[in-house]
This record gives sequence, structure tokens and C-alpha cells, in this order.
Amino acid sequence: MTFAAALRPGANPFRLLVLFCLVSLLPPQASAQDTQEETVPRATQTIAIEGARIVQAPGQVIERGTVVMRDGLILAVGRDVAVPFDAARLDGDSLVVYAGFIDGLSHVGLEKPKEQGRVEVKDPGNPPDDVAGLTPYQDARPLLKPDDGSIDKLRKAGFTAAHVVPYGNVLPGTGALVLLAGDDPNTMVLDGDLGLFARFDTRRGVYPSTPMGVIAVMRQLYREAARRQEVAALYDQNPAGLSRPAYDPKYEAFYPVVQGAKPVYFYTEGALETHRALALRQELGFDLVLAGLNESFEVVDALKEADVPLLLSLDLPEDKAAKRDTSKASIPTAADTLTVENVEAASDSAKTVTSEAPGSFFVHDFRTRSFRDVTKEKENLEARQALARQAYAATAAELHAAGLPFGFTTLEANPQDLHKNLRAMVEAGLPEDAALAALTTNAAEILGLSRRMGTVEPGKMANLVVTTGPLFEEDTKVRYVFVEGRQFKYETKKTLPANGTPVNPAGTWSFTVPSPDGDVTGTLTLTGNPGNLSGTLTADVLPEPAQLEGVELDGNELTFAFEGGSYGRITAEVTLVGDTFAGTIEVGGDSLPISGTRTDGPSR
Repeated sequence: MTFAAALRPGANPFRLLVLFCLVSLLPPQASAQDTQEETVPRATQTIAIEGARIVQAPGQVIERGTVVMRDGLILAVGRDVAVPFDAARLDGDSLVVYAGFIDGLSHVGLEKPKEQGRVEVKDPGNPPDDVAGLTPYQDARPLLKPDDGSIDKLRKAGFTAAHVVPYGNVLPGTGALVLLAGDDPNTMVLDGDLGLFARFDTRRGVYPSTPMGVIAVMRQLYREAARRQEVAALYDQNPAGLSRPAYDPKYEAFYPVVQGAKPVYFYTEGALETHRALALRQELGFDLVLAGLNESFEVVDALKEADVPLLLSLDLPEDKAAKRDTSKASIPTAADTLTVENVEAASDSAKTVTSEAPGSFFVHDFRTRSFRDVTKEKENLEARQALARQAYAATAAELHAAGLPFGFTTLEANPQDLHKNLRAMVEAGLPEDAALAALTTNAAEILGLSRRMGTVEPGKMANLVVTTGPLFEEDTKVRYVFVEGRQFKYETKKTLPANGTPVNPAGTWSFTVPSPDGDVTGTLTLTGNPGNLSGTLTADVLPEPAQLEGVELDGNELTFAFEGGSYGRITAEVTLVGDTFAGTIEVGGDSLPISGTRTDGPSR
């Protein structure tokens, strides 16, 4: 007998009593190191979070309120909410409840294809569509892998839904709105065919291999699709005497765009690409959603004039010099200020020109005079990186100040960096309510989801994020995530050794990474002390030692990253236990196990 059957009118009271006794004897849920989903079937689909601070929407807060969820929907929200007798209760004291975050454009849940070099084809000027990257008919839904590790990583950052698009060049395919929980793709997909995904990335050696080629291809596909649609309409009206129109999925995929029923989600990686996408939209007239928007601080006026939905990248330049004082570079004084008219005469390939005030510029001279200036050159490079990060972090604030609402996209971003990058945007001037809106209400509106998610209201999907404090504070962590009422619990406490002192990971470690192509072995060398760690990593698959970046120790949780050459940026997260460690390493979108043993150095 199920729990629901026991509660039906006329149910045997004795059976009901026995059922409650059996449920109370079920073993508690086992603790996991990082994340755990309920493994024991729940006796109820009703959950109440009591006594929490509830942020229903940006600027709408209930102090010490209750949220009740039932069967995947929010049942009630408020201060004096009656908790149903069958609800599982969660103590919300000191916790904050937000609407689940929405990723406006993402590859989450999809397997990243292996990078391919130059492809040999008979006619590079007219390659097969899949080689050229012209697959607008490709659907993200059948590519979805519910057990892909990227889903839990993004969910751990507070995201409960994502607009998932295929990998690829130029026109990779159509996207789908996906819930970040489920045992098979059919249960995860909320909506399909949201629109075409486009970008200016091309494959070397085949047409289109340049941004101008991409524009030409888009123009040709759009206009030919419009012509074919007209021919098909004439044929449907009176087919007598007319040849049957040929079918081509490449053009058929454009029909909803030509009709204005679906937009094109165009991902741009610089100001010039943004201008090109806007010009193409103005020429052809399709509905456009701009995503990525790197360097959009240079095109604010164009974005205001275009008035199209925006999805800002949550990826920021690497923070390689977080503690670097940018004044250590060759940053000029006011005496070096130039007018707009003479900037061109002063700038050259060895200088960087940045605007400091309307109508004036500083010229940052980053030249070195000889080989003896290597240290100064390194400081200049780090300072330039810091200046670039500051400019990108301030982009969100500039868009907000210009009255341009936007959502966020995690495409190209590392899930482990999302909260750090959000805080950087807030510190650069983005109001917290605006940042929250970009994660929730704005993203919901852009994707047409406002009636179903984006706020904490009765009747909406039970997609919630529960944090240990205000979202944008540095020490705040995600405690629970609910996806359509399905609960995921994340460990938030620092794990320390029995004596209560942090582990000192300094020393030399040998490690092994099992992979489909065989074990990868190497050496990890860490120097410094907790709070100020650095190091190198060598491996049999790397041509030279890699410098570690972002080395952080949280209790006995160690994270670091490094550039892996052709493998791209690699990140690792391991747990230290005495003179051993174990965890995961992220390589090209794949999550692999890694384990190591200390061979030299302190054990504490």
C-alpha cells in the first residue's frame, strides 16, 4: 500500500498506523562528501522550509517566512503559512531562499566533442554541411545526458534550469529548455526548439572560415529559406502542374526564424562581432537574442538602439593577479593625459590606450627596454590582465546604468567560478537586485518562462535555491537546491582533521588520473602556506611543467587550475586526508577521478 492510498477516505486506521511506524524506522539518509539527493523514497511529496528569509523576487523579501512545496509546485509562501500535516519540514533558520537560477545559454548536460584539426575535403569551398558547421536542424534534446557531471556542477552553483544548445561552429542547432534534474532526457526537457543558435566560430580550412563568410552564409540561408517557404505555400494552395518542392532540413530549420516565430541566439565574443550580428539582424529582419557580449562596454549605444534581449557572459578573464596592485605597471599620471585628437599619434603596438574620463585617455606604456626588464614585463602583463578583468566585471553595471536589462549565460564559463565572478560584478557597481534579476526574472522573461519560474510564488514550479546567507557575500554557500520539488543537499561545512587545524598541503605529491586511453601519472608540487599557496604540475601528457593558478585551501578541500596546452584549461578539486588526496579533475568538459600520495613535505 502506498502512502497516498493509506490516506484515501475509508482507509484502515490500523494500516495507517503501521505505515507511519515503518516510515519512522527507515534508516537516515547517508551522508555524502559533496552532494546528496534523497535516496530513500519519500513518504510525502510535500516539503516545508520554515523560518527562512525568503527573497520572492528582487526587492521583495519576507523575513522569517515559510515556503511549502507539493508535487513539484510552490503551494504557499508567507509568514503565517499553515504547514500541511504530511510535509517534511526543513529548518530555515539562518538560511535564505531564492528562486532557482536560470542559465540563458549553456552546453550543460551535453558531451563535449573532441577537438578536430584541419579537415581534408575534396572541395574546401563547398564542404559538407556538418563539416562547415551548418547544422541548424540538430536538436539538443536527443544529445542530453542526464548523468553528465556538468549538470551537478551547475546545479551546485544554484541553477535549476538552462537553455541548452548543441556544441558546434556557425549554426550548431536548436536549443531546448532543460530542468537540471531527471533520470532521462524526456523528464528533463521542459520546452524544445527555442530558437537557432549561431556564432562566428568557424573551422579552419573550409568555407566559411572567416566572419565575413559566416555573414554571407547566414544571408544566403535566410533568403533561400524564405524563397522555399513561398514556393511551398504556393504548392500547398494549388499543386496542379507544379513540381513537388525539395526537402532540405537545413532550410526547414530556418522557417520559424523567417516567420518571426523563433529568434536567433547569437553568441558574440567581442565588440566587432556584436556589431556584425546587429547589422545582420537589421538587414534580414529576424528576431535576435544577443549572448556572450564580451567587450559590450564598447557598444552600449548600439545595444540601446537595437533594443534586443541580452544574455551577458558569466565568464571573466582569469584572476591571475588578484592581489596585484595595478599601479605597479607603467600606469601614467595626469601629466600623460591625451586628448581624443592626439591619441592615434601616441599609441602604438607597445601601448594600451584606456579611457579614464570623457574626452581624455591615458596611454599605458607596457614596453620593456631590454632583456633585463623581464620582472617588470611580468608585472606589466599581470597588471594588464587585472585591468582587463576590471573592465569586463564592470560591463554588467554599465548595461544596468544604461537601462538595458539582461540575463546571464554560462557558456564558456567554469561553474566553480560563477559566484566569484558574480561578486566581482557586484563589487564593480552592479546592484545586487539587478544581479539577482539577471539570474531569475530577466532570464525567465527572455526565455518566455515568467509564468512558470523566476520568482518564489504559489503556483510556480518548485525551483528554489537555499543559501547559508545573502547570495553575494563571499562566505555564502548553496545549502539546498530544489528542481521541480526534487531536493539536492550540499555540504557547506569545512572539513578539518581531528585536531581541528587546517591541512598544510605543501610538498610533493604523485598522482594518477585513470582515463579511457590509460592512466595519466604526474607530480604535483605545492609551496607556501595555507592562504598563500602556489605550485607546478608535471604529467607525462604535458610537454612542460604547468604553473598552478587559483590555488585555494578550504579546510581540507584543495582546488587549483592550470593551462593544459591542447587540453585547454584544466581544473581540479580534491579532498586531503593525511598524506593522500582524492577528487575530480575537469578536462575539456569531462570529469575524471584523480588520486594522489604525498612523497615529500609536511603532513600538517
